[in-house]
Amino acid sequence: MILTECDSCAEGRATGASFCEACGRRLTDTASVGAAGETEATPADAPGPGRSTGLAGRDCPHCAAVGAVAADGYCEECGMLAGRPRDHTEADGDLMAAAVSDRGRRHHRNEDAMWLAVGSDAVDVVVCDGVSASFDPDVASEVAAKAAGELLARAQHPGHAAAGPADRPGTRPDEATAPDTGEEPTEPVEPDEPALPIAEVVGRAIQGAGEAVAQLAGTGDPRRATSNPACTIVAAAVRGPHVGFGWVGDSRVYWIPATGPAEQLSEDDSWARHVIAMGADPRVAMNDPKAHAITAWLGADAGRISPRVGAFTAGAPGHLVLCSDGLWNYLTDPADFGDAVRSALRVATGPRPLLEAARALVAYANSAGGADNITVAIVPVPPQTDADMAEAEGDAVTDSDNETSEA
Repeated sequence: MILTECDSCAEGRATGASFCEACGRRLTDTASVGAAGETEATPADAPGPGRSTGLAGRDCPHCAAVGAVAADGYCEECGMLAGRPRDHTEADGDLMAAAVSDRGRRHHRNEDAMWLAVGSDAVDVVVCDGVSASFDPDVASEVAAKAAGELLARAQHPGHAAAGPADRPGTRPDEATAPDTGEEPTEPVEPDEPALPIAEVVGRAIQGAGEAVAQLAGTGDPRRATSNPACTIVAAAVRGPHVGFGWVGDSRVYWIPATGPAEQLSEDDSWARHVIAMGADPRVAMNDPKAHAITAWLGADAGRISPRVGAFTAGAPGHLVLCSDGLWNYLTDPADFGDAVRSALRVATGPRPLLEAARALVAYANSAGGADNITVAIVPVPPQTDADMAEAEGDAVTDSDNETSEA
C-alpha cells in the first residue's frame, strides 16, 4: 500500500521512506490516539547552523532510553522524534520585552515564529502564524518574522533613530533604509499623531516580509509551487511612549491598561469579522466553521499586500501584547484577556518577570487545550512625560526656525 502521508502526524513523506521525517514514527506502524502530541516541549535558544539544538543527550520520552536523543532531535534507540528546536522558543529582553512561542498540545510542529529586538528605549517585535493549509507554513512564518524584524532594525525611525535597535552591535547606521514598494499603508490614523512615522515603517517592513514569503513559491520543494507557503503577521515598533503597529491576517495586537478590559488594536482579516461588519450576529458568526478563515495573508497567492497599520502615544502606563490565535482563541472576551495578562504579570516576581509572564500565558493556553501553536510577546510601554512633550515642542520650534531661516 502506497501512503502519501504519515498516519501519525499527517506529514507528507518521500516515496520509499521507512520513517516519517516529521515525527520519526515507522511508516508501517499504526498510529495511536494522541501519539503526535506526546513529544516534550523543549526550551531552545534559537539554534542556527552548526549550533546545538539543546536536545542532544536528553532522555527519550518514547522508549525511555537514557541520554539517547541526538542533536537532530531523534532518538538513537527507537528512532522517534523527541522534539524540535522550534517546539518551544523564548526571547528575553529583560525589562524591555519578552516573547515565548510554543508548539501547543495538538500540532506536531510549531508553525508560529517570532522576532524580538530591544535597544535603548526601543523594541521591535514580530509574531507570525503559518497557514496550515499551505505547504511549508513553518518556513513561511520563519522567513516573514526574520525579514520584517531585520527591516525594522535597519529602518530609521524619525526622531528616535538614535535610540533604536539599529544601534545594536553589528548593524550599521548607513544600512538603515526601509524598502520603498510604492504602496502606502491603508489604515488612516490621526495626522498629528507623533507615532505615525513609526507605523509607516512597520507597514513597509510587513510589505518586505510579504515579498520574502512570496519568493518561497519558486524555491525549494516543488510542491511549494502548487500550494505556496503562507502566514499571517503582526508587528510593532515601540520608541519610548510612541507605538506603531501593523498586521495582515488574524494574529493580534492588544493594549493592556492598568485596569479594565484589553483593547484589541488590530482587526482580524477573517471571514467572521467580515460578516459581522455586514450585520451578522457576532455569536453566530464566531461559531461558524468558517469563522477563522482568513481573508488576507502573506504568500505568493496573496496578491497585493496592503498591511493595515495604527499608531498611538501612551498617556498612561500599560503593556503591548502581540499574539497568535493559539492564545486569543481561549481569551476572546476583552475583559478576560486583560485580566489574564495582568494576572500573569502579578505572579511573575522573579528576576525575569516579563519572560515569566509570557510563559504563564502560554501555559494557560496549553492548559485550556493547546489546540494550536501559541506565541505571545509582552512589551511594557511607559507614558509620555512632561519632559517628552517639552522636548517634542523644542524640536518643533527648532524645525520651525529652520524653515523660516531657509525661506
